[in-house]
Amino acid sequence: MDPHRSGGTDPQDRADFEYALGLALADPAVRAALTGDPGRAARLRALARSRAPQLLAAAEAEHLAYRRLRDAAEQADRAGGRDRLSGWFGALALVVPVVTGSAAAVFFLLGSVIDLSRPHADLAGPLRTAAWTSVALTVTSALVGLLGLLLTAARTTGTAQLQDERLTTARTAWHGALLHRGLLPFLLARGDLDPAPPQHAGPQD
Repeated sequence: MDPHRSGGTDPQDRADFEYALGLALADPAVRAALTGDPGRAARLRALARSRAPQLLAAAEAEHLAYRRLRDAAEQADRAGGRDRLSGWFGALALVVPVVTGSAAAVFFLLGSVIDLSRPHADLAGPLRTAAWTSVALTVTSALVGLLGLLLTAARTTGTAQLQDERLTTARTAWHGALLHRGLLPFLLARGDLDPAPPQHAGPQD
């Protein structure tokens, strides 16, 4: 769980650790303990980074809960199930109406042409029926496809918002646990960190 170790490091965890560390160093109690030595804050920051595994262990439960939600969200995005579902509805809304609409136009045209031919006039009626059936299929498929796309978009948006809210809550809980159970006690216990050694003035004449 060390956010600063090399190899296999999660950039988001590193950023979260640095964010929590910045909050801890900005805490009034910590700032009061560091009064008079600006360089002490930098030394404490470096010390906290070197002790990252121990500090992260104080918030391990919250970190695991956050990572589970984050991994689940990433897997859902990779699965792309919502995209496949939207593709089917898109076909109903666009492809199927084009095909059935074209068929309706052909049937109407053939019916009109055959209607002018007296020997084959009896075929015009069935062709017109087929044409109107194709029109009905065109309208139905277009409506079903559009309704499906709207419902899928609404459901996807609602699910994504709920997922984002849960992820944000879990991340905030992790930050809080890391701050209050890990970083702040660690920094306050070392607020008396030895100051930088004074620089001796050169020999005077």
